[in-house]
Formats: sequence, structure tokens, C-alpha cells
Amino acid sequence: MRTTFQPPQKSLTPRDYQFIALVIVVFIGVCVALVFANLTLKGGGDFYVHWVGGRAFLFDKIDPYGGEVPARVQKIVYESAAKAGNEPYILDTPFQILPFYYLFSFLSDPKIARAIFTLILELALFALAILSLRLTEWEAPRIFTVLFIFFAVFNFYTFQAIYEANPVLILGLLYIGILFTYREELDELTGALMALSFYYWEVGLPFLVLVFLRVYYEKRTRVFAGFFMLSFILFFISFLTYPSWIVPFARATVNNLRADFGYNIHTIFAHLWPAQGAILAWIFTGTLVITLGYEWSLARSGDNRRFYWTACLSLAAAPLLGFRTEVEHLSVLIIPLALIFAIIHDRWQRFGNGLIILLMFVIFALPWALYLFLSAVLGQRSFSSFFQFPPSLAYTGFVGGRFVRRAS
Repeated sequence: MRTTFQPPQKSLTPRDYQFIALVIVVFIGVCVALVFANLTLKGGGDFYVHWVGGRAFLFDKIDPYGGEVPARVQKIVYESAAKAGNEPYILDTPFQILPFYYLFSFLSDPKIARAIFTLILELALFALAILSLRLTEWEAPRIFTVLFIFFAVFNFYTFQAIYEANPVLILGLLYIGILFTYREELDELTGALMALSFYYWEVGLPFLVLVFLRVYYEKRTRVFAGFFMLSFILFFISFLTYPSWIVPFARATVNNLRADFGYNIHTIFAHLWPAQGAILAWIFTGTLVITLGYEWSLARSGDNRRFYWTACLSLAAAPLLGFRTEVEHLSVLIIPLALIFAIIHDRWQRFGNGLIILLMFVIFALPWALYLFLSAVLGQRSFSSFFQFPPSLAYTGFVGGRFVRRAS
């Protein structure tokens, strides 16, 4: 029997075209407005270090991992050399990732380049909020969808990521993409996304280790094929343009680790309990590693829901494992918090809605209140210790929820 292509019975009407044109015009208008708003932002050092590094390599023929790049970035951000406690902005991004910033490096005005890059971060943030909800498969009431997007876009941590123009929001979008494509068995794409997310270890290392364990256990070799193919291409280009970048990159990474900025669980424990802080921090970290390893062993062969649950647990645990991190890195916790809210809504029908609103309010309002009213009083070290509560809350929510599920 011969079949022929049948066009859709109903084509787009002139009103449909008008609506599409209106949406495009509104989108362009919003983007232009955001770019102009971004031009007024200060900070942006996490972008400038890549912008300066790209320009130094492309135009000045200077080693992007040398001392000239941090000096230039500090002059842009601080208008002088970095002081004690300030981030030195040493470029420690692997060279195979740096070409993604070259397009911005061709722009000579750093503020315009930063404003456009920040626009990409803002669009990535909006997509991250939407996809985090969709990944939960939570049929959330419309009011909760609106509240969650508002919470995700305007909370203190994402504001800091936007203010510093930190690529962590793009990394969060890559993590969401990994979970989506892995679930849909788009294995080569999963591997490619993993290759692109192979930096900022303090944010996603436990998450990536879990994904590799799962892939190895399920013998989904196409994920490895996608990962190694894109990695080979990126490394080939990097060694073709800068053959000896490994040693300068390693030196810059070590220098960045030695710099006194950011915070981790060890410095916070030492500040809160000067005498026993170091021992308590190691006990805490060791216990967390054992717990996380146990969950990984279960998720390795578990169903997709358990794997997703453990992936969110790994993202929540990363800031508590002793890696030095920064406030803006906590913005990826949008992913596990979406799952926590979905679990609360599904498990406790009576008071779940009220509990979700309460948690959103606390997580949203408390950091802003600390920042606006108490940062000068508490000081940087004490102030930063309060910012451990989102990962602690998320981790406690996952582990506590599991025991509640067992008890029921």
C-alpha cells in the first residue's frame, strides 16, 4: 500500500504568526534590557580571568597561566592589587575549556563582554530552574512553579553567581543535561556533556564520579565513546595551539589552592571550635565520605529514581567534603532542592504545601538578611559559616527523608 505524506490539517494562522513575532520581539527586548542592566554590575572577576586569559594568549602571546593575567584582572576588579583574603583570580581552567571564552575575548571592552556573558548566565539560570522542576516529574501546582522559579532566580547564591559572572550556572545546566540525556538513553550526548563539565571539581566531582560508576556498572560504552571523542577533539586543539600548557596549568592550580580565599568545612570548624575544630572536621568529612560511598554502591545498580536521588545527594554533599568553595558555587543546589520540595509535597499531603513555602522562605530570606544586616557585624569567617546551612539542609533532607521512608 502506497503512503503519501499528509500535511497538518491546520496550518498556522496569521494570528499565530503575530503571536510568535510578539514573543520574539519581547524576548529580544528583555535580553537587551538585561544587557544594559548587566553593564551596571560590578565584580565579574570569575569572567574577567577567562576574558583576560583569552586575550593574553590570542593577542599578547602571553602565557594565560602566568602572573600577568591575575595582575590585570585584579586591576579591573579591585582597581589595585588583591589584598589579604581577596580572590587572586589565578586562571586554573583547563586549556581545552578556555577556547569557549575566545568569542568574548575578541570584544575589546571588558564591561560589554561581561554583560553579554552574564546574559547567557541569566538565560542558563532560568532554564536550570525550569529543567530542575521537570526532572523531578513533580506535577506541581502552578503557584509552586512560579514560587520555585522566583526562588531560584532571586536567591542570594544565584545573585552572587550572576554578580561574579561565575560559570557555575552553566555547569548546573550541564549537570541537568547529563541526568536528562542519561535517562533518555542519549548516551553519546551524555558523554559529551560530561566532557564539557570536567572542571570546577569542588562543585561537581562527587556527582561526576557517581555518573561514571553508574555508566561502568551498566556497561553503557556509548557514554564513554561520547566522552572520549569530544575530550580527544578538545585536547587535540589545545595541544595544537599550546603544546606545553599542562605544566603551567598545574602550577597555576597549585598556586590557586595555596591562596587564602573562599572557605571549606575545615576552616569553618577551626573558627567555630579553635581547639578541636581540625579533628572534628576530619571526623565529619570521613563520615560523610563513608555515607556517600555507601549510597553510591546502592545507586550503582538501583533504578533511575534512586540514581537521580543519589546524584542530587552528591551535589548537596560536595560543599561539605572539605573542598575549598565559594558562595556562588552553592547555586547548583537548585537541582537537589527541587527534588526535596517534590518529595515533601508527595509524602506529606496535609502540611506539605505549607512546609515547602516555609523552607523556600527560610532559604531565600535568611542569607539575604545576613548579607544586608549582619555581614559587617559577623565578619567574613563567621559570616561564611552561615552559608553552610543550604548544603547541610539539603543533605539532611535527603538522608532524613530516607529514614522516614523506611520507618513508614
